[in-house]
Amino acid sequence: MEQAAAFSANPLRQAFQQIMDITETEDQAWWDSLDQEERARCFRQVMKLMYRSEISDGGSYRWAMYDVFGIDYCDGLPHYMRLHNLIYCGLETEKKSYKTDDMDGRNDSTSS
Repeated sequence: MEQAAAFSANPLRQAFQQIMDITETEDQAWWDSLDQEERARCFRQVMKLMYRSEISDGGSYRWAMYDVFGIDYCDGLPHYMRLHNLIYCGLETEKKSYKTDDMDGRNDSTSS
């Protein structure tokens, strides 16, 4: 039974991969069509939105996509989830190191 299910899912996987390949090609063609200023504008805006969602507001990846970026679920989600999780882990590690620094009695702003 499991082999039959895996076999029947194979065309579905192939169709999904085909759609992903087409989307990747279209996205790359769109990016290549932008001039330097358009690329810079796109980069600036995405970085501002990521900073807001990840650093300033600290929301979930779903909140970032739906409320900050204003988009629905999309194929870029796995990439964004990975970045979101890496940023979260890095921020948590940084907070822990600040707590350790607080114990040394220094009176500076590095651990606020």
